Amino acid sequence: MAVNTDRLLFRTPVPDDGSEIHALLTRCQGLDINSPQSYLLLCEHFSSTCMVAEQDNRVVAFISSYALPERHDTLFIWQLAVDEHLRGQGVAKRLFRQLLSMRNLKRIRYVEAMLDPGNKVAQTLFASLARKCHCDLDRLTVFPASMFNDAGHGEQHMVRVGPIGSVSKTMIGRR
Repeated sequence: MAVNTDRLLFRTPVPDDGSEIHALLTRCQGLDINSPQSYLLLCEHFSSTCMVAEQDNRVVAFISSYALPERHDTLFIWQLAVDEHLRGQGVAKRLFRQLLSMRNLKRIRYVEAMLDPGNKVAQTLFASLARKCHCDLDRLTVFPASMFNDAGHGEQHMVRVGPIGSVSKTMIGRR
């Protein structure tokens, strides 16, 4: 699936995108970076729940997610990255909108993510999604900082948006 809007092409990733995705995440300050192999695997095994935005044949934004095995109506957002030159232009919202409008995700009623409480951009993005979908946004501390071996890693909060109805999905699919 590929959608071209305003010079950005939104599409599901392919394994050839793995190294570009890794490079994008490396350029984005403050994100946890996984191994290059993990991005190849995401593009191979989870392409139906991930999305890239391409500009001038270059990956400039990426969202990875997966449906929770025990709760098939819940989509967990693993990572979201937008290249610096596109930040503040609504690209993350458009990436989310394209992802949630995918036919294979029509059963999704909840969106979850783990967020650092200090990540105001991500907090705002999920609050915006909840408002647009006319549904709840719940926050819960799931992993306190003491659970991380890395002394610089803070606590992680779970955010949960939902339930997202079919009417809300139609609304977020519109520009």
